[in-house]
Amino acid sequence: MTPEKSQIKFAKSERSGELIGFVSRHSKTHQLKGVREDSRFGKQICVLSEDLKGSIEPNVLYAVELKPMHKAKGYVVVAATPVQFSATVETVIVPKSRYKVTVTFGNKTIFFDPKEGKSAMSRTLEGVLSVLKGRRDIKNPESVIADFIARAEEMIRRFEQDGYTYTGKRHAEECRS
Repeated sequence: MTPEKSQIKFAKSERSGELIGFVSRHSKTHQLKGVREDSRFGKQICVLSEDLKGSIEPNVLYAVELKPMHKAKGYVVVAATPVQFSATVETVIVPKSRYKVTVTFGNKTIFFDPKEGKSAMSRTLEGVLSVLKGRRDIKNPESVIADFIARAEEMIRRFEQDGYTYTGKRHAEECRS
C-alpha cells in the first residue's frame, strides 16, 4: 500500500512519553489532515517509526508520509521533514499615526511596532529579532532577518523624524549576535 501524505505537529503523550500526532480523514476529499488531540472530528493516532524517534521535535509542523498500522487503528510515520514557509516583510508608515514592520509566513505574523506594541517583544528591534531567530519554519531566515533589519531601521528613522523617541537599541549590529 502506498504511503499517504499529510502535515502534522507532534506532542508528547501523557501515557507513554512518546511523540504522537493525530489525523482525521476529510469527508469530501478523503485526504488525511493533521488535527489536535482534542479535535471533535474522528481522529486516528500517528506514531513514529523506530528510525524517526529522537529526530522529531514537538510542536513543529512536519510534512509526513503515513502507512496504516497492521493490527490497530492508526498510522505509522515513515518519513517526516519540517515544513518551511516563504516569508514576506512589509512596512506600513502613516505619519504621526502608524509605524509597523510585519513579517508574515504560513499562518504567523510577527510585527515590530515601536509606537503601539503591547509588549517588549513587539516594541523593540531586539525583541522581534530574538523571535525571528528562534523560528525554524522560515525559508532563508538570514535574508528575511536582513530585510527586516533594513526596513525596521528605515522605519525607526522616519519615526524619530516625526517627533517620537525610540527607546530600544539603535544599531542592529548589537542585536545580530
